[in-house]
Amino acid sequence: MATRKTQALGAARLGAAGLLLLSAATAAYAQAEDENFDLGTLTLQNQEDATGPVGADMNPPTVTGTKAPVTVSEVPQSVSVLGREKIERFGANRVSEALRYTAGVTSDVFGDDDDYDWLRIRGFQADQTGIYLDNAQNLSFAFGSFFIDPYTIERIEVLRGPSSALYGGSNPGGIVNYVSKRPGGRIRELTFGLNDATGAYLEFDYGNDIGEDRAYRLTGRLEGGDKYDALNEGLRGTFAPSYKFTTDGGTEVTLLANIHIADEKHNGSSFLPYQGTVTPTPQFGYIDPDANFSDPNWDSYERRQASVSAIVERELANGFTFTGIGRLGYADVHERYYYPFGYAGYAPGPGDAQGTLSLIAFEHDTQVATAQTDLRYYGTVSTGPVEHDLLFGLDARYYEIDEMQASGFGTNQVVGPRPPGTPVIGAPYQDATTKQRQVGLYFQDQMRWGSGWIATANLRHDFVKTSQDGTGAFSRDDSETSWRAALAYETAAGFTPYVSYSSFFNPLITSPANGVTKPETGDQVEVGFKWAPEGGRFSLTGAAFEINRENVVVGAFPNFSQLGEVRSRGVELEGEYDFGNGLYLQASATFLDAEVRRDSNAALIGTTPTLIPETELSLLGTYAFSGALRGLELGAGIRHRGESFADAANTLKVPDSTIYDLYASYAFQNGLEANLSVTNVADERYVTGCQTVYVCSYGSGREVNFSVTSRF
Repeated sequence: MATRKTQALGAARLGAAGLLLLSAATAAYAQAEDENFDLGTLTLQNQEDATGPVGADMNPPTVTGTKAPVTVSEVPQSVSVLGREKIERFGANRVSEALRYTAGVTSDVFGDDDDYDWLRIRGFQADQTGIYLDNAQNLSFAFGSFFIDPYTIERIEVLRGPSSALYGGSNPGGIVNYVSKRPGGRIRELTFGLNDATGAYLEFDYGNDIGEDRAYRLTGRLEGGDKYDALNEGLRGTFAPSYKFTTDGGTEVTLLANIHIADEKHNGSSFLPYQGTVTPTPQFGYIDPDANFSDPNWDSYERRQASVSAIVERELANGFTFTGIGRLGYADVHERYYYPFGYAGYAPGPGDAQGTLSLIAFEHDTQVATAQTDLRYYGTVSTGPVEHDLLFGLDARYYEIDEMQASGFGTNQVVGPRPPGTPVIGAPYQDATTKQRQVGLYFQDQMRWGSGWIATANLRHDFVKTSQDGTGAFSRDDSETSWRAALAYETAAGFTPYVSYSSFFNPLITSPANGVTKPETGDQVEVGFKWAPEGGRFSLTGAAFEINRENVVVGAFPNFSQLGEVRSRGVELEGEYDFGNGLYLQASATFLDAEVRRDSNAALIGTTPTLIPETELSLLGTYAFSGALRGLELGAGIRHRGESFADAANTLKVPDSTIYDLYASYAFQNGLEANLSVTNVADERYVTGCQTVYVCSYGSGREVNFSVTSRF
C-alpha cells in the first residue's frame, strides 16, 4: 500500500494538474472574449436559471442531458428534476431517500445504509459511475466515495439512459446530478429537528449579496445521537460555503467548498440471510430488523472529506458562452464492522435454536484524491432555415484510491444475549493504489427547424488509462467513441414525442489478470414523449426503452470473464398536476424486464439479475389550505415495489411491498415553519432486495421527523 507520504505527494501532483487545467480554462475564455466572430445570437437559457430553485415550474431548465441550459422537454432522453420542496418533503437524510418517488430509480437497494446512497437506474447500479456533482463526475470505487449531504443540494436531476456521448465512461442506466446551493440574494434559514431514527440535527443556510457583483452563502448541517438502535450512535457534520463574484470584464466566478466529517457506528439491518428475513425460520421466526450483530466497542465508521470547486461562466462578444468547472477532492474513510454471512458454517439456514450466525469482521482504510475539469463552449448559429445550438467540450478526470482491506471471522446469535468479542483481523488481502485518468473531447449539435422539429447529434471520444500498484498490479489503456442521435417534434400545445439512440462505455477498475481487459459497452433505443404546456399546471412524461449491456463481468473470483450480456427493457411514466386550488398530485410507474442474454454459466441465460424489481409505483398528494387554515399543508404518499429475485438462478423471490408516508407542515406568519413527517407509517417489516441468499436487507422502519424552521 502507498504510504501516507506517497498519498500526499499524489494529491499534490493532481492538485497541480487541476490548477493547470483551471489556468488553461482562464486563458481560453480570456482569449475568446477578445475575438469577435459573427455567429448569430445566443438563444439558450441562462445557466443560472438551470441551476437555481425549481419552484413550481413544470418544465424547468436544466443542464443535465445536454450540458447547455435547455428545458426538460428539449432533452432527448427521460429526465426528472427535484427541487428543494421535493427533497425536504419527507425529511430526506440521504439523496436515495429523496428519490423514492422518482420513475426509473430503485433507491434504498441495501436498506438502512445511512453512510452511502445505493441507487439503481433502469436496473443498473448507478452509485459507482453514475453520480455527478454540478455536472462533474463523483466517481466511486470500492469504498472510495464522496458522501454529499442533501441539505447542501439545490436540486437533484436524474437523466435516464446512457450518457457517455456527453459525460464519457458512466453507468448505462443513467446518472444522478446533484446541483449545489449557490450564492445569490438574501437567505436566512435556521432549522432544528429531531428524527427518532437518526437523532437530533441543526441546519443553517445564510447568505446575501455584497453590492451588485458579489454574493456569499454559508450552508451547514450537524447531526448526532442514537441512530436506529442503542448500539448505533454517532456524529456527523457538513459545511458548504460558497462565494460568487463578477469581474470587471463580466466573467462570473463561483467558488464552492464542501466539507463532511462523520464519526459513527453501523446499523445492522443489511447483509442478513434470506431465511429469517424474507421467510421465517422454524426456530425463531424472523430476525428483528433493529437487531445489530456488530460489536459497539469495536465497530466504527470515520469519514473526513473535502472538495473545492470553481465554476467560471463568460458570455462572449460573439454570442457564445464559455463555462468551465474545476474540482479538487480528498476523502479519508476508515471502517470496521461485523456483518453476518449466513448461519453457523456459512449455511443458508439456522442449525440451532439460538440461530447462530457466521460473522465476517471487515476493516478497510481508504484514501481518495481526485482532480477534474470540464470546459464547455456553446452558442447558436443559423444555416438557412436551420438553427444550430452548438456545444464543444473537453473534460479531464484523475481519480486515485489507496486502499487496504482485511477481514476476520466470528459468530453471534439471533436469540439471547449477544456477547461482544474482539475479532482477529488477518493480513490485508487488498493493499494497493489504483489510478484512473480519463480525457474526453465532445461535440453536440441541437438543430431546430420548421414549426417544432428538434434533432440532436452528439459525438465524443475518450482516452482512459487505468493502473494499479501493489496487490494485482496492472496497467491498461482504453479508447472509446460514443454517440447519440435523436429526433423530436415540439407542438404548440407543449407535447413533444421523441426517439433517440445512444451508445455507451463504462471503464472497469479491475486487473486483467482476473480476465477483465476492456470496458463495458452497449447501446440504448428510447421512444417517449413529454407534455408540459408553457405556463401550464401539469407535466406528463413517458418512455419505452431497451438497453443492451455487453462485456459484463461474470464468473467467480479469480476466474472472471467478460462473456456477460444483460438486456434491460421497460416502460416509465411520470406526471404531476397542480390543480390551482391547493391540491397537488404526483405519480410515477416503472415496469422493468431485465434478462441475462449471455453468461459463462449457460444455466443463467434467460434469468433476471437480482435486486431488480419488476414494477415500482408511487402516488403522492398534497393539499395547501386557504382561509382560516392558511399556512397548513398536508400530504400523503404511497410507494409500491414489486417482486424481485433473490438468487442468480431465480429459484427464490423477494415479495412485493407497499409503504405509506405522511407529512404535515404549518407556516406561521412570523417566518416560522413547523414540519412533521412519518415514513413507513405502518412500520411495515419488508425486505428491499437480496443479492444472494446470504445478503438481504430490511427496508427502513417507521421514522418520525419533526423540525422547526425560522426564515428571517
